[in-house]
Amino acid sequence: MAMKILVTGHRGFIGSQVFSTLQAQGYDVTGIDIGDQFVDRKFDYIVHMGARTLIRMSKEKPFEYFDDNMVFSLRMLEYCRKNEATFIFPTSGSVMEATNPYSLSKKQTVEWIELYHTMYGTKRHVMKFFNIYGPTSRKGAVFLFSRAALKNEEAVVYGDGNNVRDFIHVRDVVRAIRMIIDGKVQEGYHEIGSGVGTSVNNLLKLVEDVTGRKIKTHHEDYVLPEASELVAANPLIKDPTPLRKGVEEVVQALRTEFTANNAP
Repeated sequence: MAMKILVTGHRGFIGSQVFSTLQAQGYDVTGIDIGDQFVDRKFDYIVHMGARTLIRMSKEKPFEYFDDNMVFSLRMLEYCRKNEATFIFPTSGSVMEATNPYSLSKKQTVEWIELYHTMYGTKRHVMKFFNIYGPTSRKGAVFLFSRAALKNEEAVVYGDGNNVRDFIHVRDVVRAIRMIIDGKVQEGYHEIGSGVGTSVNNLLKLVEDVTGRKIKTHHEDYVLPEASELVAANPLIKDPTPLRKGVEEVVQALRTEFTANNAP
């Protein structure tokens, strides 16, 4: 009998990749998003990708981020407790010091997950996501810089551009979740990153090199405080997609899209 899996946020950038991959692999997969009615059936795993994720927007809509992130997560966690399902939850490298409603909602949800694990034995896999990118993403530095280069637009660089981030391809994120569901990973906490740090300035240069175009930029101050460096110390994926290869995929996907949109 196929493993029964619920993927929340299955229409989003990451959730849609997880949903379609698991479905193609023969799992019995159901998807819901924020605002959808919960499908009350027996699941073995809940892959909880459904959430509001824009840090800057969370400053403007703190209650919505509490309701759609933390409350939604607790509903799924409570289902896992009552039905002995395993909870797979993504948190962020930015939650060590919660400086905004988004990171606070993630941090506090992780505390609830650990409480459920300690009190009720609820099985959990907490994945610390770093900077995820891919051909279908429509946010993040890789997408924004690639679009700016191809469309000759101006890109925003926050701060001085020396802040270092860990960029991981969405394909590798899906691989990590498959490893968890297939029982290849012990229950607990996992870093989902490449383990390689790249400054924003160096990413900008890489995109320029791949596209063969100079990117116009202007600098702005951070809206909220951000860490100077966020890099996975012990990533679950040991052979991640090289950043250059991933950027090439993003650039090619955007070129194809822009060409199609300009076709008569």
